Amino acid sequence: MQNIIFIFSLIFLIISIYLVYSFVFKTKKANPEILKKPFPENFRKILEQRVLYYRNLSPERKKEFEERVKQFIADKKITGVDTEITDTDKVLVAASAIIPMFAFPYYKYPNVKEVLLYPHSFDEKFQTSDQVAGKNVLGMVGDGFMNGSVVLSRPDLEKAFDGSRHRENVGIHEFIHLIDKADGATDGIPEILFDHSYVLPWLKEIKKEMAKIKTGKSDIRPYALTNNAEFLAVVSEYFFDNPEKMKSRHPELYNDMVKIFNQDPEKYV
Repeated sequence: MQNIIFIFSLIFLIISIYLVYSFVFKTKKANPEILKKPFPENFRKILEQRVLYYRNLSPERKKEFEERVKQFIADKKITGVDTEITDTDKVLVAASAIIPMFAFPYYKYPNVKEVLLYPHSFDEKFQTSDQVAGKNVLGMVGDGFMNGSVVLSRPDLEKAFDGSRHRENVGIHEFIHLIDKADGATDGIPEILFDHSYVLPWLKEIKKEMAKIKTGKSDIRPYALTNNAEFLAVVSEYFFDNPEKMKSRHPELYNDMVKIFNQDPEKYV
């Protein structure tokens, strides 16, 4: 019996050492070569053609956005799962992360090591096989053994960034969850952005808007009713992807978003 316990303890120790080694030594380091080079012209064309938020920035702010894109791509691993990664994919993933935190230039998503792009939607166990039912997930923040990963449906990411106005954006949605999660709880209250005095008014605003959604008096998509975290992610998509419409239809909620993210994207239009 003691031999069996010893063997299992040894196996556990070996696995633990391997996991620590993988996390400490195999985590992607910033690529200095990417940072040294000028911003690629094809990256700039992708941003101009597909990312409306970038297109509406001033020339000075565009340069800042480009540097942030370059830094994100240098810092984070972007991997295709049964699909090949293109420059467009890299730029759109980076834009998804940068847009909500553009007012916070030193924030680099410390809780993200890798972004995985799938060839289409998947189920909650990250399965994409044609035999799997319920493949309706477009994006997800990894947990457990997938902690530190963001999973996105590649075609849905590209659809969200087609140069047009939308109210849905899977990339922004999932990075909002990561911002929310940074304080240890994915609860719709991103404390890294919040003054504590604002928490109660924000919760009241969530409750008020949810009541409108339930009675069909709001054009915010019903998925926001899932919980406070999903409410934050859904209204943030709307805020960044179609600011003029949101400001027109939801002025109070729009002002709340301005306070949370310390930016007014409607002014960029």
